[in-house]
Amino acid sequence: MRTKIDTTGIEFEVAATAKPRTESRTSDKQKFTPDGRPVWTVRLDAIDIARETKETIWVEVAGDQPKLTFKGSVVVRDLVYAPWAGRDGKLHRAFRADSIEPASAGSKQSQHAA
Repeated sequence: MRTKIDTTGIEFEVAATAKPRTESRTSDKQKFTPDGRPVWTVRLDAIDIARETKETIWVEVAGDQPKLTFKGSVVVRDLVYAPWAGRDGKLHRAFRADSIEPASAGSKQSQHAA
């Protein structure tokens, strides 16, 4: 089950640029979606301006490698939370987005839920 996240009031900053998402921890082979698009992982700082808090999250995005700048502001489109149970029986967090793009100049707070 995937839960859409309302990102109103949240700013996103690149904490590490896009890296290929591997098929497993023991594999160097990049993961692909069933329709053949490569999957990338981007580490982001999600900053809640009103609460003055920050959390680091890893977000998967499929398609062309996102062209992002370290510490740059980004827009995250259609962010979802998709938890999954690992072989170890523990619940793991997974965040996925339709796209992650550099924020337009002069539009620091352009993230929003679609």
